[in-house]
Amino acid sequence: MLRKLLLLFILFQFDITTLNASFLDPLQLEAVNSVSQYLNNIEHMEGDFIQINPNNSISEGRFYIRKPGKFRFDYTKPESLLVVSDGVWLGIIDRDLETLDRYPIRSAPHYVIFKNNVNLLEDARILGIDFYDKFLILSLEGLTDEEIGEITLHFHIREEINESYTNLELYEWYTIDAQGYETNVKLSNVEHGIIAEHDFFVVKNN
Repeated sequence: MLRKLLLLFILFQFDITTLNASFLDPLQLEAVNSVSQYLNNIEHMEGDFIQINPNNSISEGRFYIRKPGKFRFDYTKPESLLVVSDGVWLGIIDRDLETLDRYPIRSAPHYVIFKNNVNLLEDARILGIDFYDKFLILSLEGLTDEEIGEITLHFHIREEINESYTNLELYEWYTIDAQGYETNVKLSNVEHGIIAEHDFFVVKNN
């Protein structure tokens, strides 16, 4: 079921009325630029994740990010999935079935946040932004039909500067596909600066 939902997320396009960045007020513009700065200052990041699937089932595992464009979500048993990007291709691998489904990385909404030189005001459509004393929530999608789906990023706003040289810390995101299926990924035990091996980001059957 989880594999099918991931495939649906890649294969269908999402159509939504967007909030043009030109309509953002100065405080919102500053917040979006702060998120861009945070994303640009991430080079290597890893940690644990819990994924709440559209059917309310729960998966978990370990994630690795190595910019530009490389990431790996390694699901723990009983799941047999591995989702990995080499910066060009995104692979969804079922290790039990020994199958590999491969798509251009630009097909994923994650592309815009893991690329080099992120400028969200130029790279994405801002769908919505809300911020509170200790939280910032930013929804966006890609600018072209290549990038499929919507992603909503949730950040803690800290009093002090953190490892990514901002006061922001990404702790979860939501993705929505064209069918309206929502998937929530929560991050924990996040560490910065640990360089994962290149072999972690090879799109092939293991």
